[in-house]
Amino acid sequence: RESACVARTSQGKSRNRLLSTDMRSAQTDRAAAARKRTVAITGASGNLGQKLISHFASRGWQVIGLDKRAPKGIKGAAVDLRARSNKWINLLDGVDTVIHLAAQNPFPHATWKDSVSSFDITANVFMAAMEKKVRRVIFASSNHVMGGLKEAGITIDEAPLITPRTDPCPGTKATYPAPSDSTPYATAKLFGERLAKALSELPRCRTSFICLRIGWCQPGANLPLTMSATGAPPCKGEDDGKDRQIRGFSTLNDPHQVAEWFQLMWLSNRDFLKICEKAMEAKIPDGGKFCVVNAMSSNRW
Repeated sequence: RESACVARTSQGKSRNRLLSTDMRSAQTDRAAAARKRTVAITGASGNLGQKLISHFASRGWQVIGLDKRAPKGIKGAAVDLRARSNKWINLLDGVDTVIHLAAQNPFPHATWKDSVSSFDITANVFMAAMEKKVRRVIFASSNHVMGGLKEAGITIDEAPLITPRTDPCPGTKATYPAPSDSTPYATAKLFGERLAKALSELPRCRTSFICLRIGWCQPGANLPLTMSATGAPPCKGEDDGKDRQIRGFSTLNDPHQVAEWFQLMWLSNRDFLKICEKAMEAKIPDGGKFCVVNAMSSNRW
């Protein structure tokens, strides 16, 4: 099963109030399709950026792409977002929504040096969007902001519900199938969220921010069965036979529970496209200008 709504980590019902009504509304879908928008996408040449470009093009929307490599087939430029420059800032003139996907290293193995650069990029993009009076910024945060909760040593069946109101616990650590620690990557995402909140509270801020804690969305067809214990596509020649001989008792040391934990973070292509589009349209609760949303498909495959 897929749900175009947002998700949970341990198969509980989502408590997110932001998108539930909009996601069920066919009328809203038709209105969004009819309304022509101009959307700027940072990181446009990457996996998620390419999925969005194809989708928005089918809507007839104008898409502006910003990345280290100039995106093909759309308006845009090859830019270094770590530095403020009118070359890319002026491309935001008349833009309705910025979808910020770019990072110095968009993968969980990012270093602390990468993390600092990623935050610099985020700060520059947010400030430029405000200066150009962009109506909404959608920030690609990550499920890794809550990844440290895996280290509680719980079993999948006992895992508590994780919502956007749960205290952040950045960084997913794993020793299987190889040592990994996403704390630097997750920290840049968490502080991007906090920056968005701070900017949204400025008295003259006209820009609203929605932060999507995006789950695993692989390149191409993005099927859950192609995910490995790390939540990434399996390596060529990977031998799962040995994995089946290893047993543990929790998400700390049982490779099967580690794999399931990561697979629960899966975000289908359909749900990724839908939640980005709905985040462009949705009204933030209580008249606010900031919201955090979990973005994983509700699925046990």
